[in-house]
Formats: sequence, structure tokens, C-alpha cells
Amino acid sequence: MSLMKWTIATIAISLGLVATSLGQTSIPSPRFSPHPPQEANNTRPFAEPGIFDYDSQLFAPVEFSNFTELAPNTGFYAVAERAYFSISRGGPRDVLPIGVIQSDIPVGNDYGWGNRFQVGWMGESGSGWGINYENVRSAAYLWGQDYAIATPFLLTTQYTSVDLNRTFRQQLSHGGYLEPYFGARYLNLSDNTTEDTNIINRFKQRASNDAIGGQVGARYFAQRGRFRYTFDGSLSAMYNQQRYFASDIIFDTVITVAESYYTDQSFVPVVDGSFELSYLITRDIGIRLGAHIIHMWDGMARTDNLTTALNPNSIFGLGGGRVGVYDEDSTAAGFSFGLEWRR
Repeated sequence: MSLMKWTIATIAISLGLVATSLGQTSIPSPRFSPHPPQEANNTRPFAEPGIFDYDSQLFAPVEFSNFTELAPNTGFYAVAERAYFSISRGGPRDVLPIGVIQSDIPVGNDYGWGNRFQVGWMGESGSGWGINYENVRSAAYLWGQDYAIATPFLLTTQYTSVDLNRTFRQQLSHGGYLEPYFGARYLNLSDNTTEDTNIINRFKQRASNDAIGGQVGARYFAQRGRFRYTFDGSLSAMYNQQRYFASDIIFDTVITVAESYYTDQSFVPVVDGSFELSYLITRDIGIRLGAHIIHMWDGMARTDNLTTALNPNSIFGLGGGRVGVYDEDSTAAGFSFGLEWRR
């Protein structure tokens, strides 16, 4: 046999052996055996049960569900939001200084940014725990600069609230859910003012409230596709420790400090209401937007926000007005936006 024939025969035999070997090693296992096209198993060849036994199936098809039948989440949850609130200023007192009328007092609201956080857990049995925290700080110049006021009158206000609640979940007949809750709440509202007058005197005020008490409320929420809307309302009965401090620092050949301090207690009911709209990006993660209002009834100590020349708490004031702690109501209201995670 010629060399050419031997070469052709050798190549043919080699190809036959390779094909036989590949056929033996590439025989599909029972899990990956071909299925008829009409079988449902043929649509998920890379995500069959038993192949990838974990929650994150990297090769699973995209979820196109409209979340219509999605049950409410259980387990741990967390929410982080930015908040933009307006906080009311202290109002006019019952007794005003000599020569001062109510229009002389710069009342109104000041706006500021803050944060809101929620962390909690809801059990399969329909009960759980939740912690809520919010903090907002506002600042504004109440009096402009002129020949009598070398540095404007600055007011800063801070609002902080923390509450811990025991929560219960109940499904309603029309498809929504009601979550009554009760717990304890701590609230702080404080004002600070600073004014430098004629460069020789610095007048400062601080009014603070530390309130603690019980809280009851209820939350209603319902799901419509990927959107969930929530209404929340609560009432707190709080014991409030009020404090007021004022000081004049006189810069002369000798620095002189004149201080006054007052304290009192009060009972303060607090009403809190909110509406939140969430959009679920996935089953566990969503974005949310909310509107909130918190009203504190009479019983809060606030600064009177009068400039030094008119303020009865300053040694340079006109006098004749009411000094120390006095009770008034306060309101904080605004919007929030952020992210939520629910297991």
C-alpha cells in the first residue's frame, strides 16, 4: 500500500476514535438530558431544583411579576431617609416687655435637613418590634445687621425623637393590613440664640425640653402592584422637663458674666401623623417618599427671640416682661425620601 493510502487510513481512524471518545464523555446526565420542547422543564435548563440549591439563582430568568399577590415581608427590616422639615419658632409671651408689641417678635418657621432611621423585626405569627429615630436641625438669622446690631441674631433649633414599639399585624378583609402598636418615646426640642450687640456684649439663650412617655398608634398599609402606601398615626402622653438659660457676657476692661437659669415641669400630649409611598424595585428593596407632621401641645419651653435691647432676660433689656420658662405649643412638619430593605 502506498504511503498516501496509509496516511488517509490513519487520519480516518484517528477521527473515528476522537468522535467516539467525545461521544462517551459528552453523554448528558439524567438532569441535563434533552426534554421535548413542550415540557416546562426545558425553559430553565440552568436553574432546575437540586442544581443550584441557594436563594440567588444567577441564571434564573428575569422576574416580570407585577407583585399583585406578594405577601407582606416578615423578618428584619431597615429604612434610611433624608428629611427636610420646618420647625416653628417660639411665639410671643403672655406678658411683653415695655414698649414691645406682638409684631416685634419674629415668629414663623425655620427649615432644616435631618435624618430618619427605622429598624425592626416582624415575626411569622404577626407580631414584632420596631425602633424609630429622627433628628432635624434648622438655623436662621432673625435680625439683620444695622448700626445697633454688629452681628445678626442667630437662632438654631434641634428636634430629636426616639421610640420603641411592640407591633402587631392583622390582615383586613379588603386586602390591606393594620398594625396597631404601643411603646415608649423620648423627645427633645431645643433652641439656641446668639447675639453680639455693639461689640461689647454677647447675649445668649438656651431653651430645652426633655420629654418621655408612653405611645400608642396604628399603621395601615396596602399593596398595589409594586406600589405600597402607608398611613401612620400615634398619640404620646409625655412628662417634660423644661430648662431655660440666659447669659450676658460683657467685654470691657474686665469681662463680666451675668447668668439666669430657670427650670419647670409640664405634661405634653404629642400627635404624630405621616403618609408614605414606596415603590418596590425588587421583593426586598424599595424607594420611598413621605410627608410627616408632629404637633406638641402647650408645655414646651422656647426662647422669646427678642433682640438684646428688648429682651427682659438680658441685663440691657427694657424689662417689664415675663422671664424664665413659659409654656407654648410647637410644630415640626416636612418631607422625607430614602431607601428601605425588608427581608
